[in-house]
Amino acid sequence: MDPKKFWASKADSLKKEKKFEDAVKILDKVKKIKKEEKADDFWYRKAVNNYEIGDYSDARASAEKSLEKGTRKYDSFFLMGKILYKLEKYEESLECYNKASEEYGRQHLRNTSKVDQMKNVRKFEEAVKYADKVYQEKELDQEFWYHKGITLIKVRKFSEASSCFKACLETNQNNTKFQYELAKSELFAGNTQNSLDILEKACSMDSNIKEKLRIDKDFESISQEKRFRVITGLLL
Repeated sequence: MDPKKFWASKADSLKKEKKFEDAVKILDKVKKIKKEEKADDFWYRKAVNNYEIGDYSDARASAEKSLEKGTRKYDSFFLMGKILYKLEKYEESLECYNKASEEYGRQHLRNTSKVDQMKNVRKFEEAVKYADKVYQEKELDQEFWYHKGITLIKVRKFSEASSCFKACLETNQNNTKFQYELAKSELFAGNTQNSLDILEKACSMDSNIKEKLRIDKDFESISQEKRFRVITGLLL
């Protein structure tokens, strides 16, 4: 479905419900999409919009065209990995994450080299711009490792998945989303006690995780263990 039509239809529905403020926000999104259509990275943006509305087949087609044009290659490979994950094509998804990682390395090297070059010719404002790009890449990197990690779980590469979530936690050690997935990959890798240690910490930080654990079939193998039942509040 065309994202513009999707969001415009949603705005009409909100108007009928007299939710005018929400409708205006949605219409602003439609305007943004129209503006993006004129940009060089149109196909990437279209892929993002289709991904957001759950139209993964069209998102994949747009992401492929974005890669053909060679613009925003890291972002396009990363996005394609997420799209293929949603399409349950996990091996292909992992391949895209690996390609994204390679492109990230090249992109990071280019930007860090530019920082040094600009400093050497005393163009400090330009150096700051490239330094900002390097910083932004690090922010993207955390999310990248998370998505690669959940894909690795799907292809049963549990130790590698754990490494991804540990990389996430290096910069955000109290993120319970990362802790939760690390606990899962550790359990599947056979490290049950380590998994329980991580879950105990996560639950102490966010009590909502207890309810999630009670219904998550991925933890079914330890659901009757005393410590798991204590952690989830099923046993006092």
